Amino acid sequence: MNRAVQRTVTWALGFAYGVVWAIAGWLWTVPPNDLDNFFLPAVRIALGGHPLLIYTVRYWAVIANDNGPLGLVPLTPVVAVASRLGWMDDVGLRRLLILGVFSIFSLLMAREAVAAIDRVRGASLEGLSRVLAYGVFTASPTLWMSVLGYGHIEQPMALWLVLRGVRSLASERSAVAGISFGLAILTRSLAALSLIPLGLLLLARRRWRAVAWLAGSAALTVALGVVPFLLADPTDTIFSLVTHRGSLPVGGGSPWQLLVGTPYLWVPQHWDVLFVLGLAILLSLIVIITRKDLEPSSRDIYGLLALTALTLPLLAKSVWPYYFLDAYVFGAVWWLGQTSALAWGRRLIGAAIPLIAIIGTLLTEYEMEATTFRIRLDEGVAMGVVLSVVAVALVIRLRRRVPAET
Repeated sequence: MNRAVQRTVTWALGFAYGVVWAIAGWLWTVPPNDLDNFFLPAVRIALGGHPLLIYTVRYWAVIANDNGPLGLVPLTPVVAVASRLGWMDDVGLRRLLILGVFSIFSLLMAREAVAAIDRVRGASLEGLSRVLAYGVFTASPTLWMSVLGYGHIEQPMALWLVLRGVRSLASERSAVAGISFGLAILTRSLAALSLIPLGLLLLARRRWRAVAWLAGSAALTVALGVVPFLLADPTDTIFSLVTHRGSLPVGGGSPWQLLVGTPYLWVPQHWDVLFVLGLAILLSLIVIITRKDLEPSSRDIYGLLALTALTLPLLAKSVWPYYFLDAYVFGAVWWLGQTSALAWGRRLIGAAIPLIAIIGTLLTEYEMEATTFRIRLDEGVAMGVVLSVVAVALVIRLRRRVPAET
């Protein structure tokens, strides 16, 4: 296939993918999700002439948007167009336009993920293999549940930026990588989790200049994005981005439910994020200290990113289906980046990550409407055990150096 035909086919497939998302948004009009409860009200405030007051939005008076403002930047002109067309009062039409446009970020995420696979393999996927690899990312049930079901249109955008950051770091462009990570954090706060293994790896290798550029450019990017909101509305901004999570109760799908009814429940309610970060640091160090050959350009860095991403659904005080998407994407890159046809054991471990992520997504969603505490408790404990087993297996595998051809 010549280049012109290939380009035409690529654009046609991308357009068709966007149409599918638009139709899905038009058909899937209930129930209201985070797009309706947080993002659209914030955009309406911005379009009303107060862009720095977007963190005044509340759901049930206590739940706030704890993500940065960057995801609202592309959403704002889309909503402006929808308003001009008179579509904002029709749930189906406004979701048709928004999800159709934001499908671009799912495609960008998939493109960056497949490029990462090509890079760690040392050879490009071709033909049907390349199409199937794109399908692994663009047709993932976890992605569709996150964006269509829960309205987290910013999540593919954040993952795309993280993957770009990893690529830049692998090319020894630490400052560019820091900017990408900073933008990812401004899009979705939990993107900061992916910085932990990469920063620790650079520290362990004594690459002080790279660490300084990575951390400094990331911090500066985040500061430039958040400071205007802090100056205009410090109370609501700090509550949304920092303190409001501690006021939320321990919810479903989490093994922390075992503490319900005990005097220790305040621990996960106020400090679950510290446990997530602490476990991510611990697991990263266990792997990095052993693997002297591990570099940001290594295939196993995506396995390490998947490992740290699993700490969120494992130790968060409330588990939502979209918490599994990061682990799915990183795990799929790590899995498909293997080249040895005989590496069945390693392929099995690699495939287990996206598979468990899908199962976790579907199981959590299935139990989400359960009103019986016992059911959500059983789900949380079961998923906690499964994720712990996968994490241990992944640590064992990542600690073992593998020949370069795999």
